[in-house]
Amino acid sequence: MKSKLIIFLFLFLITFESNTLACHKGDFESTGKNHHKWGKNVGIFQYTENITISVSTTTSCDFYTAFLDSQYDFIQEQVSYGQGPHLDALAKINGCDEQVKTIFTQTLRVNFIDLFGNHRNSRALRNGIEKLIDSNSSLKLSCHRV
Repeated sequence: MKSKLIIFLFLFLITFESNTLACHKGDFESTGKNHHKWGKNVGIFQYTENITISVSTTTSCDFYTAFLDSQYDFIQEQVSYGQGPHLDALAKINGCDEQVKTIFTQTLRVNFIDLFGNHRNSRALRNGIEKLIDSNSSLKLSCHRV
């Protein structure tokens, strides 16, 4: 019985190896929003996806990069509007004080092309946001990423 379990785990890890070596490419709550191809009641598939998210988030990228990757389209849309809950989350993740949240949001909006350009790269987005914070004296003093 124990050898069957080991074989199953080995095959499972080999099957999902490519998913565990990169940031998760989906929406963390995809099954709850009906965006997942199996719908809401997916059982073992959701369990497997959650394990993959956890492993990939802790091994090849941190939670911030995984958040940027999974929510990229929402962030891009809200930066273009200049407001939204994802921008509030970005301000908090970057440790920005409430007083500079508007400056943070406006800075992202003004630099939309530089942040999003012709690529969809969450690490480039992260680096771009960090550079904008460092280049703005108000943000540099008030945003302290933990």
